Amino acid sequence: MRANLTFFFLAIFLVAAVSGWEWPYIAKLMPVYVAAIPGILLCLVQLYRDATVREDGRGTQGGTEMDEVYEAKLEKQIETRRTLLFFAWFIGGALGIWLLGIVIAIPLLVFLYMLIEGKERWITSLLMTGCAYLLIWGLFEYMLEARWPAGLLFQ
Repeated sequence: MRANLTFFFLAIFLVAAVSGWEWPYIAKLMPVYVAAIPGILLCLVQLYRDATVREDGRGTQGGTEMDEVYEAKLEKQIETRRTLLFFAWFIGGALGIWLLGIVIAIPLLVFLYMLIEGKERWITSLLMTGCAYLLIWGLFEYMLEARWPAGLLFQ
């Protein structure tokens, strides 16, 4: 019963590989060669691992347990503060995208988050902001010619 999910994913990857095999090379590059075939290989590795695990959870090779079990006990006040802070950043980012547009808001969010929450130096924050801008503008708008919609303030 331990391998049911693995068999499910194996079936999905097999269907994807078989159905896309006759497509032209450029069309099957991502779905077949990048997703389906590696997915099939990973499922087969997982099935092998599931088949060689003993009842005590250790493999036949005498492997060690890799998962670390750690239970953090935080005060309720700290948990609440961190949760509210996360949602404040999330809502602030969504509002920034709505008002300024994604090309301006995401680099600004990266800059502010790294500076305030990450307590990074100015130079590191500016470098990461530049990288975020280059990714959003350079990859999507310049190379792929996919225009992001303008924010509410720039319409």
